[in-house]
Amino acid sequence: MPDIDTEHDDTEHHDTEHHDEDFSDADLSRQIWRRRTFTGCTFRDTDMSGLTTESVTFTNCDFTGADLIGSSHSGTAFRNCHFEYTRMWDSTFRHSSFMGSVIRETRMRPLTLYEVDFTLASLGGVDLRGVDLSGCRLREANLVKADLRKANLSGADLTGARTGELRLEEADLQGARVDPGLWTSAKLTGAHVELAQAVTFAAAHGLRVSGL
Repeated sequence: MPDIDTEHDDTEHHDTEHHDEDFSDADLSRQIWRRRTFTGCTFRDTDMSGLTTESVTFTNCDFTGADLIGSSHSGTAFRNCHFEYTRMWDSTFRHSSFMGSVIRETRMRPLTLYEVDFTLASLGGVDLRGVDLSGCRLREANLVKADLRKANLSGADLTGARTGELRLEEADLQGARVDPGLWTSAKLTGAHVELAQAVTFAAAHGLRVSGL
């Protein structure tokens, strides 16, 4: 086990760097981490429930099977990290990033997101039904077969995203930035859109709109 304090009771850890360390199966729950850096570290099957992070950076880290239930993250970056069979429900991410990360077979909802960056992330097949993604960045993300029914995507940026078989039924897309291909590749029954988006949808399906 690497040299890390695994005490509970809101133990605080600041300004430390970890490289290629293995924290698998460790109990790191309810700790508070600030300004820490983890590069190439492994957190497989690690208990990180209730963990609080502020301005922490994880790069190329493996969270397979990790428990992040009820954790809270502010200004934290998960860059090119791997999440599989991870438990993340009831967690909060504010001004954080999952840029380039792979998230699959992971339970994420219910989840609180505020201005989170999923640019280049792989979220194929992930269940985000009803999640508030308003204002989030999903540029060039893989959203193939993801389930975002009833999700709030108002003001979100989905430009360049892969959206084949993406489920957006009853989702709120008002003000969202999307590519024209989304209107033909995603399932959109009952989605809430603005007039300009409705016109783009009609054009994508070969309709000619007049009277505007």
